[in-house]
Amino acid sequence: MFLCVSHAMALAGHGHETVSDDVPQTVVLAPGYRTLSYPAPQVGSYSLPSISDAFDAPYLSSLGLEGRLHDLMDGKVTILSFIYTKCEDVNGCPLAAFVMGQIQKKVKQTESVQFISYSFDIKNDTPKVLENYAQSFRNEGAKWDFLTAPNSERLENLLKKYNQTVQISDGEIYSHMLRVFLIDSKKRIRNIYSTAFLHADTITNDIETLLKEDDTAPSAAVVRTPILIEKIPFMGKNSPAIGLPHKQPYSSKKSLLELEELGRQLFFDRKLSHNGTLSCGMCHIPQQGFTSNELSTAVGIEGRTVKRNTPTLLNVSYLSSLFHDSRESKLEQQIWSPLLAHNEMGNPSIDFVVKSIEANPSYEIAFGKIFEEGITMRTIGQAFAAYQHTLVAADSPADRYLYAGANDALSESEKNGYGIFIGKGRCSGCHLIESNFALFTDELAHNTGVGYQKAMTNNDSFFTAKIAPEIDVSYDVNYVSPSAEPPPSDLGKYEITEIPSDRWKFRTPTLRNIELTAPYMHDGSFQTLSDVVRFYNQGGFNNPLLDSLIKPLSLTETEEKDLVSFLRSLTSSQVNRVIDRALQEFSPNSVSID
Repeated sequence: MFLCVSHAMALAGHGHETVSDDVPQTVVLAPGYRTLSYPAPQVGSYSLPSISDAFDAPYLSSLGLEGRLHDLMDGKVTILSFIYTKCEDVNGCPLAAFVMGQIQKKVKQTESVQFISYSFDIKNDTPKVLENYAQSFRNEGAKWDFLTAPNSERLENLLKKYNQTVQISDGEIYSHMLRVFLIDSKKRIRNIYSTAFLHADTITNDIETLLKEDDTAPSAAVVRTPILIEKIPFMGKNSPAIGLPHKQPYSSKKSLLELEELGRQLFFDRKLSHNGTLSCGMCHIPQQGFTSNELSTAVGIEGRTVKRNTPTLLNVSYLSSLFHDSRESKLEQQIWSPLLAHNEMGNPSIDFVVKSIEANPSYEIAFGKIFEEGITMRTIGQAFAAYQHTLVAADSPADRYLYAGANDALSESEKNGYGIFIGKGRCSGCHLIESNFALFTDELAHNTGVGYQKAMTNNDSFFTAKIAPEIDVSYDVNYVSPSAEPPPSDLGKYEITEIPSDRWKFRTPTLRNIELTAPYMHDGSFQTLSDVVRFYNQGGFNNPLLDSLIKPLSLTETEEKDLVSFLRSLTSSQVNRVIDRALQEFSPNSVSID
């Protein structure tokens, strides 16, 4: 939906909860304009780690008064946003104003909370302009200051400290990434919100959580308290899943452990492919992060080409968008895509797979023990899903730092990388971090330019192939093309939706355990995390449908390295347990895989 700036401001000023359906539908509005689609976390049920100290700087207020930010922040919980009054991006400054306007009405202890909108448009946003602008937003009893910098030098220094990138074009239009800061009464940054998760309900609960912390804390500095995250079954035992959302364990009417074991054996059974040579576990290799480190794109039955990289199955239980093109949403259903794909496992029909499994008496006994209906399309899907639901690998150093109060869990480089991840690097705009868990994906599809570049501009005559670790061979493509399979085209999500704007869009992958799952991107075109960071630092590959979130980042070499360090800190402490479970010998009392 499209929302004009004046309409957005009116909404913020008058407290409308939703946007009217009669607004022309040409721009997708941020979640902050709509009703929250899930329950906000309960106040006080979680803690917010201290990210860094809030930075001080001089200001010039809308009343023409000079002062310093720290004096305003002292003793109050502060919501700080950087804006300019002429912004016409409905999901930019107007969104921040709308959400802050809603928070004014929701927060209970108004005397303990304040709002600051700091303009980076010194030329146009004079004190008089800011004061007129402010009249549309302030509610009676709420403290909301509209400020700007006394000069450009002070402004540049302030924006740099807060990692707030701002670029100007045409002398009037600013390009900037929306970032809203939650700062506690002791002037510490406790959360940073981007467009994707800027919502009044969650921020209000974050504010109330900080206020509750202030009410119960001793006079000494507040200590970060570990969040008590409910445990989920893992290999038949309870083990922590710090950093992942709580969810009910996958279950059936019969024994969950028996169903998981049945799914594990199906997962590694080569006889489920058409010619009995290929199993799921031969592409999703446990020791390689349940993907394949040696291949940019997978190889199917009889060496047939698969045009996409094998996605990791670690933590797939928490995802509702499956495959690179998001064509499935449930694990119970997704298994049939690779089983029936001509270039993957090559089975001609569902019935062919069912009969192949029925041919093994041990499978027939196992399915009959768990399901009254025996071996069917539904029960096969449930068995595969049950095993994949056990591939839980969280509790990484980053999780312990973010959600368990362990300040020493990350090195200084990793902490710097985290600051870049949620700030200058823009990573958290798509790889989401919530206040009490993180999937590190928005599960949406984006065009970064990788697919476009490969399809439209890849005219290299020489190709480099890796034939062994540290051994590459280059050859002229023209010499082999007459006898080689033509490279398959890949239009991404468009192949599912057939909507032109979905061309070359691919699902945002989770970054959990990303260190283990090289090569990267949907086509495995980048070999290292440094390659990926460098790609995004340059602003992706330009094309007419490039996602608006992809822009040059201007990261320094040190910042790139720190960001890679943080990404490596997302490796779970539980990975080896998951691998050991996958590779353990099958029970002699369970299904035979002869």
